[in-house]
Amino acid sequence: MTRASSCARAPRRIGLIGGIGWPSTRDYYERLNRLVGERRGGLASADLALRSLDFAQVYAAADTPGRVEAIMRQAADDLHAAGARVLGVCSNTGHLFCGELRASTAMRFVPVDAALADHLRTHGVTDAWLLGVRRTLVHPMFHDTLNAAGIRTRIPSEPVMQRLDEAIFGELERGEAGPRTLAVLDEIEAAFRAEGARDVVLACTELPLAIARRPLPFRLWDTVPIHCEALLAAAEADPPQDDDEPCSRPT
Repeated sequence: MTRASSCARAPRRIGLIGGIGWPSTRDYYERLNRLVGERRGGLASADLALRSLDFAQVYAAADTPGRVEAIMRQAADDLHAAGARVLGVCSNTGHLFCGELRASTAMRFVPVDAALADHLRTHGVTDAWLLGVRRTLVHPMFHDTLNAAGIRTRIPSEPVMQRLDEAIFGELERGEAGPRTLAVLDEIEAAFRAEGARDVVLACTELPLAIARRPLPFRLWDTVPIHCEALLAAAEADPPQDDDEPCSRPT
C-alpha cells in the first residue's frame, strides 16, 4: 500500500484542548476512542492529540477574557504543531473564549453550540432548557445559535444558577457528585416540572457525572457525545491528502 492511498483513507488528527476540567477531558477521550472502535472494529482507536490545561490558571483568568483567549490560542498552536487538523474544546464554557479559533483557517474548529443545534433540530426539538455554569447560561453563544436553528432556549432562575455553580466548581470539577450537587438537582427537577420542561441540555461537560447518581426525569441532551460525533465526522469528512499533512497509517 502506498503512502498516498493509505493517507487518503486516514481521518485527520483531532486536537483536543482539555483540562477544563479533567473529568470531561477523560470522557471525551474515552468516547472518541469507543466511537472509532465501534465503527472500524478490531483494535482501532482515535488519532488524537491532547493539550491539557491547568484549570486553576484558566479559572483565575476567567474575568480577563483576553488572557484566556491567549491561553486557548497557544494550546491550539501546540496541537497544530502536533499534527492536529480538527480542533475541539472539551468544555462548554471554554468555547466562550474561542473567538479567534472559530475564525482560524489552520485547523477546522468544531464548535459545541453548532453541533448541538444541528443535533436538536434533527431530533425535532423546539424548546430546550439549558443547564450549566452561570457564565455559560447567560452568555449569548448557545442562545443565538439555537435560536437561529428555530429552538427556543430557557435557563434556570438566578438563585438556582448560583447554587449549581457552587456544586459544579465545589464538587463536579473534582470528579465528585456529593450532597451539594444532589440537592441542587432536586431543586432543578421541581422547578423544571413546574414549568413543563421536556428537553434539557446538559451544557456543562461535568453534569453527566451528577446525572449518573441522580437522574432527572426529562429528555436529556448531553453535549459530550453530540460534540464527539461532530468532531469525528469533521475528521472523517476531509482526510489529509498532501505530503505535508501528517499520516498515522503505516505504509
